[in-house]
Amino acid sequence: MKCDTINHWKFFKAGGAYQASINTAEDIKNIGELDRKMWSALACPVSGLAFDQKLLDILDSKKDGKIRYDDIVSATQWVCKNLKDVSVMFDSPNALTLSNINNETDEGKALLVSAKTILANIGKSDSDEISLDDFSDTQKIFANSAFNADGIITEDAFDSDELKALFADIASVSNAKTDRSGKAGIDKADIEKFYADAKAYVDWQNARTADPAILPLADATDNAYASYLAVKEKIEDYFTRIEILAFDKSAESAVNATAEQFAKILSGDITQASDELKALPISSVSNDNSIDLLGAVNPAWKSALANFANSVATPICSTTKITRDDWQKIATTLVPFATWLNSKPNTDVSKIALDRLNAILAEDKSAELYKAIDADQAVSVEVENISKVEKLVRLNAGLVKLLRNFVNFQEFYKEKSDSIFQFGELYIDSRMCSLCIKVKDVAKHASMSALSYGYLLYCTCKRKGEADINIVAMVTAGDSDNLIVGRNGLFYDKQGRVWDATVSKIVVNPIGISQAFFAPYKRFVRWISEQIAKRASAADADASATLQKGIQVDPKTKKLDMGIVAALGVAIGGITTALGLVIEAFLGLGHWLPLGILGIFLAISLPSMLVSWLKLRLRNIAPLLDANGWAINNKAGVSMAFGSHLTLVRRGKRCPTNKR
Repeated sequence: MKCDTINHWKFFKAGGAYQASINTAEDIKNIGELDRKMWSALACPVSGLAFDQKLLDILDSKKDGKIRYDDIVSATQWVCKNLKDVSVMFDSPNALTLSNINNETDEGKALLVSAKTILANIGKSDSDEISLDDFSDTQKIFANSAFNADGIITEDAFDSDELKALFADIASVSNAKTDRSGKAGIDKADIEKFYADAKAYVDWQNARTADPAILPLADATDNAYASYLAVKEKIEDYFTRIEILAFDKSAESAVNATAEQFAKILSGDITQASDELKALPISSVSNDNSIDLLGAVNPAWKSALANFANSVATPICSTTKITRDDWQKIATTLVPFATWLNSKPNTDVSKIALDRLNAILAEDKSAELYKAIDADQAVSVEVENISKVEKLVRLNAGLVKLLRNFVNFQEFYKEKSDSIFQFGELYIDSRMCSLCIKVKDVAKHASMSALSYGYLLYCTCKRKGEADINIVAMVTAGDSDNLIVGRNGLFYDKQGRVWDATVSKIVVNPIGISQAFFAPYKRFVRWISEQIAKRASAADADASATLQKGIQVDPKTKKLDMGIVAALGVAIGGITTALGLVIEAFLGLGHWLPLGILGIFLAISLPSMLVSWLKLRLRNIAPLLDANGWAINNKAGVSMAFGSHLTLVRRGKRCPTNKR
């Protein structure tokens, strides 16, 4: 629908364009009817703004980091439908009066009930208003609610001690989850995994006794297998060395420890556990195809071999002196146990006693757990309404400000207050710049921002314990003589936090007409200074070179050529005559002398002033915002008069206020 601009809307001109005023409740209610071509912006980013971040996130319907025209219209229509008196929003109230919620609709009634529920949960049941601060601690809102539609249940969901104990068992072996109330909880996936893991673990334990081959030594099999593993590699190594010796008798010195090895080991302190001793064979290798586990063995392995002999070799082979065949028999006997042991399910339910797991599976209370999950999901409508109440409270407090920074730039231009895109204030070089915008990518932003025709300072801001941020500040007053890359200042964000700011990049454009007037003279003085410095430097270099060479002056050399003196006299006379003629001409102007002087100044300064004036007429903030993700739909100029409000400069002893 197109708006009837004659009957419904009033306009103000600012920034070089007409913008629709938002001053009445009817203006808010009819936002959707205002032709979108009249909107100052059609989209803005969610981040980098000095505004309620939670409300921006709520309005981001597509969750892509942008708020668009449709999001604003939809939110405005929704809030107007659910408030009785829309005009209260112009006061930007921090709290919403319950009596202002429109309870004549089903949605309004549900919102009112939810608002009262929130107040009751946080101990303010007698209050007749709900504020933004009431949503600062979401956990407090749900602290007294067993169910809150987040899919997580806590111990409070159960009345019986039996179910609470089951909940505790499941929670003890599940990944930690926090309910909206702030308490530890479990979800449906945790329950399903617990019962599946419990069954797998119990079945694995039952298989242990189902096949006699798994426990060849009955209850002693566990310790026997541990003893077997402790010496397995060393005994395998020993029998391999025997086979090598059987293959080649000359290898006897190689398969056994050498004298040099023993000498090295015995050269220092030695214990049975020393790594060097453990690395040696467990026994001397000979033609005897066996090993006496309790005989002359490596001291470092004596205890382990004795344990193996008593718990494994003797029960299975009835001997402590085993051959390769005995060793193979032992390994074969323990294979079923090893296979069973390696098939152990990788689950944390093994932390729970086997008897307890058997009891849990036998009773199977899973249906009651799932019933609690369903009960939690059943209150989703009520919980959604709680979220809607928060949305309503935040829109009640911030919608007008958002409209005056999106539909139009009324706050920025007409009311001369800080807009949402002004991220803070930069203090640098005896001035305060209030048009500071947060920037993500300086290089990308600067490639477009030059079209703003503003004098821009890009600054890197640092603060201990915080990630660095970048800002761009438009300088609209004063001069640029002392503004250089590397200059330091202080940046205060909208939260009052102070950052150390350093100029990292400058986009040069005119700041004002007064600066343009003096620019040619400053350039001339700078050129003169540079020439003098250059000549002085050259003279100093020549003098130094002369001294270093030790040049002697010939006494017969003429000190001064009279011809040169005469030429200099003629030149000086000519210059004096010319200067006299110019002065005579000026004095001849009589009463017109001031105009003559003024003409000279204008001839010098007027071109610079004209160029600056043309550029200053083009100065605007649209490119700065577009480069930051906005979709600016209108002109957003910054005139010279308006620019004086954006940058405050110290004037002599007079100190301007910190705010515009």
